[in-house]
This record gives sequence, structure tokens and C-alpha cells, in this order.
Amino acid sequence: MTMIDARPAWIRPLAVLLAAAALSACSGVLTSDQAAKRYYALMPLSGNPTAADADAPALALQLTAVPGLDSDRIQALGADASLQRYANARWPDHLPEVLGSVLRRSLEESGRFSAVTTGARAPTDAWSLMLEIQQFYGVQSASGVTRSVIVELAGELACGGLSHRIRLEHDSPVAEERLAAVVSAHQEGLDAVTRDLLSTIESACL
Repeated sequence: MTMIDARPAWIRPLAVLLAAAALSACSGVLTSDQAAKRYYALMPLSGNPTAADADAPALALQLTAVPGLDSDRIQALGADASLQRYANARWPDHLPEVLGSVLRRSLEESGRFSAVTTGARAPTDAWSLMLEIQQFYGVQSASGVTRSVIVELAGELACGGLSHRIRLEHDSPVAEERLAAVVSAHQEGLDAVTRDLLSTIESACL
């Protein structure tokens, strides 16, 4: 049986155009000006929390970000050194607040500190850890594919009357060009630098 399209002639090309536009809007994971639809959380190191000794020091944590990273957008660094935003994807807050919360909980649960504070609430005798987020983004190839995620923190650790310059960096591969894989690589990199941070504190101060 032959089917006859009885729609006016002008409707058919319009339908094709709208379908193409819809496919174009959904085809990539980068660069969208639309309002964010999904928020992604980062978690502290997994494991059983450990209670601190009675004489464990307190730690004051301060976290900042280089220009361009003090944002709640999940981003990638393009081959031309431009920052690209993943479409409809955000962290729950600006990056320093997100990483500050995650690091504080990881440090608290390590059992090495009696308390970990942020901002101006730290005890006067607390050790000091000042970190800057220097890299926290996907890295794109020339073809625009996210190949890896780089996490880099740098700053100063003060304990026992001494100051130590520290730099922590990890490069995590991205298994596939999906946003979930990109976020997973961010989590992997954050876990790695957190473990390195705990080792650095232990070797320098404890």
C-alpha cells in the first residue's frame, strides 16, 4: 500500500531542519550556553574514618584558584589553550569551595589532625596549609576529544616552625568521550593528589 504525505509542502523541509537542529544540540559534550541541568559531586577519600590522638595538631586549610578556575563550570583545556565548558554540567559550588570541602573531610578522616578548619576560624597554634588550584580540567586533543584530566595543587605547608613548598599533580586518562567518564577522571585525580598530600604532610611534619 502506498502512503501519501498529505502535509503542506513547506512543513516537510521545516521538520527536517528542526530534527537536524535537535541532533546538533545533543551531539557534543562541550560548549553550551544553556542553563546547567546536571550537578556532579566529588567525594573525599573512601575508607574508614580514623580518630585522631589527643595531642594531634589542628590544621588550617586555605584554598584558592588561578583565574578561570574559580567557577562552578566543569571545563576542558583546548589544544589552543582556551578553556571550554562541558555542556549542562556544573560542580555544586565554585571550585575552591567544592575542593576545600572535600579536602577538609579527607584530612579530618585521616586521623592525623584534631581538627581541620577553613577561613579565619583556625586556632592560633594550628598548622597551616595554603593551596592554589592550578589545574583541574579535562585536556583536549587537537580534534576536540578529552584524552585526560589534570589535577594540580601547589602551595605552602607550615608546621613546627618550618615552611615547605609543595606541588601535587596527577594526570588521569579518560576512557571514553562521555561526561560521566570525565567526572570520574576528575575524582581519580583528586584522590591521587589527596593521598600524595597526606604522605607529604607525614614526611614533612609528623
